[in-house]
Amino acid sequence: MKIKKSPVGQHILDGLGDTKNGYDHIEDFIPWIGEIVVAFNSLEASLDSVLCETFSDRSDQKGLLVLHSMMYSTKVDLYKKFNDDFIRVFDWDIPSYKELISSLKECGVLRNKVVHANWDYTDDEGYTQVKYKVGSEGLEHELCQFSEES
Repeated sequence: MKIKKSPVGQHILDGLGDTKNGYDHIEDFIPWIGEIVVAFNSLEASLDSVLCETFSDRSDQKGLLVLHSMMYSTKVDLYKKFNDDFIRVFDWDIPSYKELISSLKECGVLRNKVVHANWDYTDDEGYTQVKYKVGSEGLEHELCQFSEES
């Protein structure tokens, strides 16, 4: 996924380029947005289930009381803490573990970019405004060029 930044001008659209034909650039991507949301929700439900089993193997209720208001990234951090401790106690070496945690975090970042993207603000190069950031150059638009590969 390509990312670029553009300074925010006096108005919200300043610095975004030509966005009047934005729909033409995202039309083919719209089904993928739904697929990403559905797949992410399934991933989060699986993570909830694993965490609930950690709290109690008899009922998910106690785990759900803890998890119900947690953001996804906090759940990933909790999952990592539980597993780090378990791996340390048993002195295990799981080569793919770090990659798993990294992938879980990356899924959350991608989901947030897709769900919170302002699809109406897609420019003529296919870059979509995903958030505002305060950087060294001041207030900036962060734009992503989504693709099937990303």
